[in-house]
Amino acid sequence: MGAVMTLWPRLSIDPEETLLSYADRLGLMHTGRGMERLLADLGIRRDHFVSGRGEAVLRLAEATGQAVEVLQNMAIRVFQRCASFRGEDVSKTFLSPRAGRYCPVCLAEDGPEAERRHRLLWGFRHVSRCDRHGVMLADAPIKDATSLRVALAGAPLAAPTEADDETPEYLVWLRERIHGESLCRETWLNEQTIEQVFAASEMLGGILEHGHGVSVTKLSPAQTEAATDIGFSIYREGPGAIEEALDTIRSMSPAKAVQAGPLAYYGKLHDWLDRRSNFIDPGPIKDILRDHIVKHSAVAPGETVLGVEIAHRRFHTLQSLSSEVGIERPRLSRLLRKIGEIPEAATELDSGNMVFEVARTVPLIEAFKTAVPLSAVPAYIGASKRQVEILYRAGILKPLVPSKSRGSVRNVVFARTHLDEFLDKLAGFPDLPVLASPDLHPIAYACQHGAGPFEEVFEGILNGRIRCFRHPDKAGIRSIYVDAKAFSRTRATA
Repeated sequence: MGAVMTLWPRLSIDPEETLLSYADRLGLMHTGRGMERLLADLGIRRDHFVSGRGEAVLRLAEATGQAVEVLQNMAIRVFQRCASFRGEDVSKTFLSPRAGRYCPVCLAEDGPEAERRHRLLWGFRHVSRCDRHGVMLADAPIKDATSLRVALAGAPLAAPTEADDETPEYLVWLRERIHGESLCRETWLNEQTIEQVFAASEMLGGILEHGHGVSVTKLSPAQTEAATDIGFSIYREGPGAIEEALDTIRSMSPAKAVQAGPLAYYGKLHDWLDRRSNFIDPGPIKDILRDHIVKHSAVAPGETVLGVEIAHRRFHTLQSLSSEVGIERPRLSRLLRKIGEIPEAATELDSGNMVFEVARTVPLIEAFKTAVPLSAVPAYIGASKRQVEILYRAGILKPLVPSKSRGSVRNVVFARTHLDEFLDKLAGFPDLPVLASPDLHPIAYACQHGAGPFEEVFEGILNGRIRCFRHPDKAGIRSIYVDAKAFSRTRATA
C-alpha cells in the first residue's frame, strides 16, 4: 500500500454526521465530484470504505490529518450478517450508513449542496423525526445512496411535516448517548447497547399497544415511535418495572389453560427472544422474561426456557402436584380447598388451570400427611385433653387450617413440626434441682391449688414472667414444675 497524499485545505468535521457524509463533502471540496473520485485518488477501495473497514478509515484519517478515533466514531462497520457501531454489535436493519432519510429543515440550514450533512441519528430505524426541529424525516428519492447528493438526485428538499406531539424520551436519551456525555443516572441503560434498549422497548410497547400478535417490523414509523416510547418509559426504570409490564402482558393473553406455553402468554416478545435474536444479544430482557416464565408457569425440571435448562421446579399444576405428593387428584383438590389454596367457588376446570408454588404448597401438604389430629395431641405433648383445648383456644397451639370459630374442634389437625417446636421450647427450661423445694409442683397441681387459670400461668411461663423447671424424667407439659407458694406470696403482696 503506497503513501497517502495529504489533503489541503482541511475540512472541519461535524461529529453528528456520518463518515460517508463527511467523505462526500470532502470529495466535493477537493475534486468537485464527491466521495467516489476522492477515494479513487487516495487509493481507497470504495466498497471497503462504505462498509467501514478499519484500514480504509485509517487511510482517510492519514490523508486528512484527522484523528482516526474521531472518524471511527462516525463510521458504521457493516458485515455480511450484522453491523457494528462504536464497538456495539447491531443489526443491519437497526442502523444504516445510507442516506435514505433526512430532515428538510436541517439541510436547508446547512446551506449549499456541498455543505449538506447526513446525520448519524437519521440512520437509526427507530428515529422517525428530527428531534432538533420537531419535523418528520423525509424519504430520499434514492434510498440506498451513500450520500445525500446522490440520494436527492438534484430534487428539491421536501416540505417539512411537523410532528404531532412532543419529542419522545428515547430520542432525547439517544442524542445524549451518541453526542453527549455518559449519563450517570442511567447506569442500567448505559450497561446495554443502544439496540438492546430500543429493541426491548419497542417489543414491550408494541405488545402493550397492539396485542400479542403484533409484528413490529410492519408498524408505521409513527406507530414504531409510539410503541418504542411507551416501552422505553417502562424499560428505563429497570427490572422491577419490566416485571410489572410482563405481569400485564401475561394477564392480557387470551390463553387461560395451564398447558398453554410461553408463546401464548407473551406473544411476539417470547418469539423474538426464543428464535429471532440469534445474531444479536438481546440483553437482560431475555433473563428477565425467563425468570418471569419460571415464576408463573409450571416448568418441570429439565425443561429448556429461552435457551437455559431449568434445574428446579417453582410451580406445580394440580396434576403434577398430585404425582409429587402421592395424593390422588380428587382428594388433593379437596385438601387444597380446605387449606385455602383453591377457592371454594372454583370449578374443576378452574382448579385444573391453576398453578401452586412449590416452596409453600408442597411442605404444607407434606405437613398434612404427617399431621397429628386433635384427639392425639394430649398424648403427643404430655398434657390433658382440657389443657390442649385451652392452649388451642388461646392460640398457643395453632392448627394447620385456622378454625372459623375458636370453639370449633372438628377435624382439627396440627403440623407435627409445630408440636415438635412446642416441645423443644419446653425442653429448654432448666432441670428440676435434685434437692428441689417441697413447694415445687407440676403446673396442673399448682393451678388447682390457687396458682391461677392454666392459660394465664402457662402464658406467663412462655413469656418468662413465671419461673419454672422441667422434670428430667417426664415429657411435655407434665414435666413443667412451678413454685405454688410463690403465687400465694405474689397475691398477698398485691
